[in-house]
Amino acid sequence: MTKILFFDATNSWILVGCYLKTEDGKLEKVSEYKELHNRESSLLLIKEISNCLKVSNWEKPDIIVTATGPGSFTGIRISVATARNFSQIWNIPVLGIDSLELYTCQYYAESESSVCVGIEAKQGKIYFGLRDSRGYWGTLDIAPDLIPETIPEDRIGSYLTGIKFSDSPEFFAGTNMKENLPSPEASLLEKSSEIKKALSKPEDHSYLQLVPNYLRGTYADDKPKVYYT
Repeated sequence: MTKILFFDATNSWILVGCYLKTEDGKLEKVSEYKELHNRESSLLLIKEISNCLKVSNWEKPDIIVTATGPGSFTGIRISVATARNFSQIWNIPVLGIDSLELYTCQYYAESESSVCVGIEAKQGKIYFGLRDSRGYWGTLDIAPDLIPETIPEDRIGSYLTGIKFSDSPEFFAGTNMKENLPSPEASLLEKSSEIKKALSKPEDHSYLQLVPNYLRGTYADDKPKVYYT
């Protein structure tokens, strides 16, 4: 069995969990922490990682999986720096996942319908992700009213009819994510082959390869940015 430590502090919540990946491909949750903690990740992330490892009775995991952004600049930096530090200390591989790709994966698995996720990103924009039956489309840094003209024609139906999730429903209408915090389980299953590859070739997934996904190169730039996976 593979011991997976997951955490995410890239947005206004902290998600931490220890998971066992069994030989038959199933995922077992051993311990978990999920709470809203806006601007508190620097104080609480390592504490909750330690607590989850203690509850799991793990000295260390086999691999770290972390969200890398987009989201809060400080939260992204803390998530990535923490993953790098533990990967180096424990000498284990680390795998980064786009935060919006991760969130849409869980909500899609729960709803079995096309989903969109919008994270408030300041300057009248959101970080936007779309997932449908064809998989994850990509991540946008964009004003909400520009989304319909940016999404390709063959995916616009998924946006118009899909279930929308938002951390700021008053700005981008949708189910409030803060009342249904995302989880990593669906994404960890989806990334099974990548996790297996990282374990077999840890030198290709060392702390040196993990980079933050700030998405917005400069806060003065008012052009929509697109990040495709």
